[in-house]
This record gives sequence, structure tokens and C-alpha cells, in this order.
Amino acid sequence: MRLFPGNLPKKPCGRRIAWLAVIAVPSTLMAQAPGFQLGAMYQCPAAQSFKVSSCSGSKDADPCDVQSYNGGQPSQRGKAPYAQVAAMARLCHLQSAGEAQSQAKAGEQPDANGFKVGDTVQINTAFGWVDAKILARSGDNYRVHAATGADVTKTYPSELRRIGAPTAGDRARGLYQLHDKVQVLFEGQWVESEIVTTLGMEYQVKVPGNRVAWTTAQNLRPSTAPPPAPPKGGQPPKPGLTSCAGKFEGRYGSSGNFGGLTIVFRSGKARVDDDELECWTGGGKVYIHKPGDSAAQDMVLDINNDGTLDSPLGELRKKGN
Repeated sequence: MRLFPGNLPKKPCGRRIAWLAVIAVPSTLMAQAPGFQLGAMYQCPAAQSFKVSSCSGSKDADPCDVQSYNGGQPSQRGKAPYAQVAAMARLCHLQSAGEAQSQAKAGEQPDANGFKVGDTVQINTAFGWVDAKILARSGDNYRVHAATGADVTKTYPSELRRIGAPTAGDRARGLYQLHDKVQVLFEGQWVESEIVTTLGMEYQVKVPGNRVAWTTAQNLRPSTAPPPAPPKGGQPPKPGLTSCAGKFEGRYGSSGNFGGLTIVFRSGKARVDDDELECWTGGGKVYIHKPGDSAAQDMVLDINNDGTLDSPLGELRKKGN
């Protein structure tokens, strides 16, 4: 059964669409279809509704611009004959304020997959994975507005995924990310592995013998190995160095417009971009050190007589506290 059946006239203006199923319109109602209100929301069974924005006339075959809604959220837009829309209005009714409010609240609640209307997700397109906003939902199918400008329907999890780390529900549906620690079923045994390449719902993983192999989610499960211990900090990368705490405090930055660098020193720590590192000093130099790395990987800054610092990207001056 369809909200507007597919027997549209051969030459209405504009695009035709296949409407979501609700109820069939009997031919007897088509013959005696009365008018309807433009711009009014009509409530139909199964949480479906529609609104007519305009019609070219009031003859049976005159096309009307109709927007359909699923659970109060826009789903499809297109044209339908005047008589068909009017007949549908007889089988539905003008939406009440309570019905509109109830549908709006329903759209704000996450569904079984953890998504709600208005969420930003990623969808698979001809241009790769792009951001999109959920407009409406029906089971695993979601109507979304893509960053490319198109409104399309995508299916979770093969074509639509959440932004950020997969949830337990995502993993149960076979979703993993690059570098996830997993166990792979290899020669009848579950062995620790890591995902090194992803392609849709297929994954390339490390297997014993210093090899890699392609597999599907059916042969994967989250790793049970404990996470590695964090690198031990608090030790100077070279003998004779002392903490920067109390010696360098505040925000230092370069003056150039391109390739600038900003370092914020706080209590012996140095924040560079989103990384919080250790700060050590000695011998007229500042050492920006990541715990666990060798001293050869440190960022080394020369201390100038005027208190500025020389970095690989130019001179750093104190800009603020």
C-alpha cells in the first residue's frame, strides 16, 4: 500500500517519486475527491504525514508539489495529481498540535542503532565517505542530507556509520576501524591481530608468520589483550636536565603568517597542538620530550638572551600567560 500510488499521469511537471507505503486510495474516493488545504499538515496512519505546498490547478490531473514525512521528519518530495492528493486528504486528517509534538519528541530519541534525527554521520558515496545529517529514519534505512548537497537514503552499517569510535553495537554489526586491536579466527584458533586496511565491510589483518590476509567481520571479534602500559614519564631524556616548571610558563608563538608554531608551557609540560609533552631544560636549550621516545626525537629549542626561543619554524616569543 502506498501514500500515493505509482500511477501518476504521464506528463506532470517536475520529478516523480515513489511514496512510502501507508494506505491505498480507492478509486471511488478518487472520483469524489474534495479539496484540501495548502500548507497544512495531514496526519496519516503508520506515523506518515504530508503537506501540499502548491498545485498548478484544481483539475484531477493538475500536478501538486507534495512533501511527505516519516515520523515527523521529511522523507520524500515530488509531484502527485490533484485528485490523488485530495483523495488522500479524505483518508487522513489535519494534524493536531499534540500529534506534531509527539512526533517531534520521537525523533529526538536514539533508535536501536544509536542514531537520532539531526545526528551528523558519514555515508558512502561516489566521492568516498562524506558527512551527512539524518533527516528521517526507518529501521536500518536513513534519509540524510549529504555534505555534497543531495538528499539520499543510506543503509546502516554498510553505507552509513557514526563519526568517532565504533560502539559495542557497531562492532556487533561488523564495524571496525583502521588499527583496531582484534582477534581473528585463523586455522581454527582465535589469535591476536590488528586491522591494517579496511574496504567496506571487509578487513585486512595481520596473521601469524608475518603475513596479512583479508577477512570479514564474521571472523573477527574485539581483542581481549590488556592495553599496553603508558610510557613512563618524569625522567629527563638526558642527564643534567631539569624540569621547565617555573622557568618557562605561558604561551609562546611565532610571528609568521605561514607555518606558525605555538607552544603552551605549564608546570613542566608543553602542549603542542593537541599533544601534551614533557619540557626539560639545560645548557641553554629547551627539550620538548615525549615519554617513551628516545632523546633523538626531541624538539630542541635554543634559549636566546632576550628570553625568546629559536625553533625549527622560527623565533618563538611569549604571547600570553
